Amino acid sequence: MSKKQGKAQLAEAPRGPITWAKALGYAAAFSLGAMSAAPALLLFSQGSRNPATLERLQAGTPGRRTVARLAALPDAQLEQVDLVEMSIAVAREIPGLEKLDYERYRQIVDGWTAGFRRWLPTVEQAFQERPEYFHSDINFFRLGMLAQFLDEQVGIAYVEEQKQAQIEERKTGKKAEALYTEPGHLLLHGLIDSKRGTCGTMPTLHVAIGRRLGWPVGLACAESHYVCRYDDGKAAYNIEATDTGRGGFAAGSDEDYVKKQGVSRKAIALGSDLRKLTAREMLGVFVQARGRHFADTGKFDRAARDYALAHTLFPKSRKVYVGLVGSLLPVGEKLFMRGEHGHPVSLAAYLTSRYQPRVVRSGGPARRPAFRRDPIAELDRINAENRAAMRRLMQPPVPPQAQQPSAPGAPQPPQPHRPR
Repeated sequence: MSKKQGKAQLAEAPRGPITWAKALGYAAAFSLGAMSAAPALLLFSQGSRNPATLERLQAGTPGRRTVARLAALPDAQLEQVDLVEMSIAVAREIPGLEKLDYERYRQIVDGWTAGFRRWLPTVEQAFQERPEYFHSDINFFRLGMLAQFLDEQVGIAYVEEQKQAQIEERKTGKKAEALYTEPGHLLLHGLIDSKRGTCGTMPTLHVAIGRRLGWPVGLACAESHYVCRYDDGKAAYNIEATDTGRGGFAAGSDEDYVKKQGVSRKAIALGSDLRKLTAREMLGVFVQARGRHFADTGKFDRAARDYALAHTLFPKSRKVYVGLVGSLLPVGEKLFMRGEHGHPVSLAAYLTSRYQPRVVRSGGPARRPAFRRDPIAELDRINAENRAAMRRLMQPPVPPQAQQPSAPGAPQPPQPHRPR
């Protein structure tokens, strides 16, 4: 018998008698494997026959999805995601907030939405009596009524300490320095829990409810401020969500924000400001807000990662760009020694030499003026000024002043409904 035949016989020969114990073991193992594989096979078979089921499997479970899972969704699916879920998903990745319950917050916002649906018909007579006072657009009227409902019926208001800082700012003319050490001042769970918010959370609540009602609304940037923006392709309105406590509602035009908020016309032309954002861009706004919290608490490594992700989600945002650059400077100080290429001082030296104005001399080439002070000291000064400027740009602005109504003598229902 050859060696090959011997090996074949050994391979085919049983390794020992199969006892009842072994047989039962094999059967148990097979049963357990079949039981564990059956649900997956069932879902796969159903999904292969039903594209909607397969799409739901790919989308994940609402309320349990991470930011990465949300960002991986196609644009069409992401547009259907609740803004409350987006904000809670971002917040849950902050240490200490991992157990935030999306279902609880969703039910609260759903309840406020249902309350507004019941309340709205009781005040629509004001529009019927004077439609021209509301641009002859029932949609504009309803947007304003949502602002008034959240103000007077739900009790949403600005965070008191920041409100007082802004009042003091108006008196002294000095910009208030706000540090967002409390993430609930930047993300929606804090507003829902306390009914106190900021320009980052109050318009987000407006948009979350408006989207539940089927309205074409989204967040819009106005420098370092946010508004609820309605845009149906024919008409566009900006609802000022932070102007509360005075009755009625506030709605500024784009030109108002250019004049009063200092919105750059270049920012508008590039699509950064005063434009209804997509769901992906709004997710970027929430991630940027988390980065702001990390930056204000000294966690610049995490802030830089969040700003980088926010820039990927919302690449046109000038506010995200400023935050990204500002958070990378402290990271560069940790990565490089002073004097090494890559340290923020070397970056300042490059920027100074790159953008310093040229001096044109007759009969000779253009030259850049030399520093008259110690170069390192001068660059340190420039770096400090740039940081201070970026911090100021990242602060929430003072809410716009009340606007005078274009037509006096608005109707006076049981509660005032005048747009301001």
